[in-house]
Amino acid sequence: MTDDRYRLRPLRDARERTERVKRGELAAAIGDAASRAEGVMAAEARVAAARDAVSAARAARETCVGEAHRLAGAERYVERRRRALAAAQDELARAAAARDAQAGEVDAARTRLVGARADREVIERHFAAWREQKAKERDRRED
Repeated sequence: MTDDRYRLRPLRDARERTERVKRGELAAAIGDAASRAEGVMAAEARVAAARDAVSAARAARETCVGEAHRLAGAERYVERRRRALAAAQDELARAAAARDAQAGEVDAARTRLVGARADREVIERHFAAWREQKAKERDRRED
């Protein structure tokens, strides 16, 4: 078949493989972005739970009026809950930053895929023009 004699066929095949690889990279980046978004939602839930725990600890501290040793223990408990809340908020900030960075990676992967598709399309157009030229040459020979 005449397609087998096309001298840029290996280049076309390489471009097709590159596009498949870039599609895979984009899919992996999107998967990572989804998992990081889930991580952010989980961190938000932990922050909400920590806020509730701080509120509950404050309410418990208010019931300890007049008893010094119970009041001191309640204060320490409130401080532990506040530290847990601060840690949860830090975790949320890190998760949100990671999600935003992954969104940038998804955009970069999408851009690379668009470039790979454009390269493949250039080769396909050249291939189509080459087939058309060969068909015209055959028609001229027949005439």
